[in-house]
Amino acid sequence: MYAMGIASCQVFDLLPWYGFLLAILLAALLTLPVGLVEAVSNFQYALGVITELVAGYIWPGQPTFNASFKMFGYITMKQALMLTKDQKLGRYMKIPPRHVFICQILGTVIAVFVQLSTAFWLMNTVKGICTDEGFPFTCRQGRLFYSTMVIWGVLGPQRQFTGKYSILYWMFLVGVFLPLPFWLLKKRYPKSFFWRHVNVPVALTYIGYMPNAPTHNFVMFTVFCFVFNHLLLKYKSEWWQKYNFALTAALDSGLAVSGIVGYFALQNVKPSWWGTREHCPLSSQPFAATVTK
Repeated sequence: MYAMGIASCQVFDLLPWYGFLLAILLAALLTLPVGLVEAVSNFQYALGVITELVAGYIWPGQPTFNASFKMFGYITMKQALMLTKDQKLGRYMKIPPRHVFICQILGTVIAVFVQLSTAFWLMNTVKGICTDEGFPFTCRQGRLFYSTMVIWGVLGPQRQFTGKYSILYWMFLVGVFLPLPFWLLKKRYPKSFFWRHVNVPVALTYIGYMPNAPTHNFVMFTVFCFVFNHLLLKYKSEWWQKYNFALTAALDSGLAVSGIVGYFALQNVKPSWWGTREHCPLSSQPFAATVTK
């Protein structure tokens, strides 16, 4: 796999060979601490900015190198944690780890061809894709990824953090020490309900997910988390211990299946009810620069 990665970088001029090795090393170093925090909080920290920052300093003015370094660094760590979660689910279901691993490899190989085929099909069939004209295919995540390439690859951190923006550098130091006072308060008041449940990294990560996601996502996150990880855990602990993990897998599977069924079954159906009517000027064009009253 290392040989294939280095060969791809060299043949297609994606990244120097030493950059690929550095990205894999960075992913290996970050996987364990990020995985430990995710196992406790169910939040995976968005550390992609670390890889973008490092690549921006090493290869200024090279957006392709920056994007490739992020893919091999941050995304490798993210995929490793996803595969670990699959192994954890298989362990709960008493499936041999080797069988789970084989399914993971097969799923990865199949997903490569399916995702690329779907992407090319959408680009050739959807008019104005990734623009307001192609709504709802406005590519929020793609736009965010492109923006990060421009910010960290074209402009670079040297220009990004000079002049009036130089203060942003101190935010890295603030992020390191910000959890400390809350940890001390938790130790000082161990019986306090509030201080026991304050988690600064989770709160900051939650905020970081907001710019490229619809706001209703966070409402549903909060409601489901409060119901299933607080109310049921507190008042129905036996049910929670027995079914909660299986419920998360069922919700993930149901979302995937309903998305496929809904796309093909409702492609030419336009139901009209309160939930589909326009109640906000930005509901049909959420990326419009101005709103005409």
